[in-house]
Amino acid sequence: MTPLLCRRGVLAAVGLGLAAPAFGQRARGLWFDPTQLPSYSGRLERWVMNPAGETDRCLFREGAQVVFPPADADDLAAAIEPGGPLTVWGIRARSAPVITMLAWAKSGTEAANFVARPAWFASAARGTQQLAVAGAIVGPLLSPQGEAMGVLLDNGDSLRLQPATHAALGNRLDTGKRIAAEGLGTRRDNISAIDATMIGAEAGALEPVPEPRP
Repeated sequence: MTPLLCRRGVLAAVGLGLAAPAFGQRARGLWFDPTQLPSYSGRLERWVMNPAGETDRCLFREGAQVVFPPADADDLAAAIEPGGPLTVWGIRARSAPVITMLAWAKSGTEAANFVARPAWFASAARGTQQLAVAGAIVGPLLSPQGEAMGVLLDNGDSLRLQPATHAALGNRLDTGKRIAAEGLGTRRDNISAIDATMIGAEAGALEPVPEPRP
């Protein structure tokens, strides 16, 4: 090997050695760059917790829901205030306005914060307190795949159902209708989230949640 080729080989090896850590740091262990995915921007309407008391999604004022793992909730809450901007890179369900978060930032011009373990499926974690909720429905609670699996209420409460049960209740869960429910869940900061076992138009007329159709 000639001295010139040798020097080129050494320089190439040094270059690769310097590039690899930079890429690893930028991607934070991911094999792809989530910011190449579509981005979705909006204003934070509210955080939403599941019946186990874990914050695992948020609602944009513009209507879309964003799901993320509870492990990322503290970082998000520390950076994004209610009413503040949030940009999300992720996967949108084909049939409903719900986005699985893979990266996020205050705006599309800031460095992205990557999500190590995206919430590809809805949490099944359950609460332990017997609670009651009531209010007007502002929209469905959505799974990452876009299935309606409960409702969000105007007072910040939420109730979770199996997707098949939600479908069986039909227009009783339409936006704007009033609903009351009871079930096991969690209450925190005057907000309740439950897995509904009793449901009705008002607190004094609850019935067992119907069995889903086969």
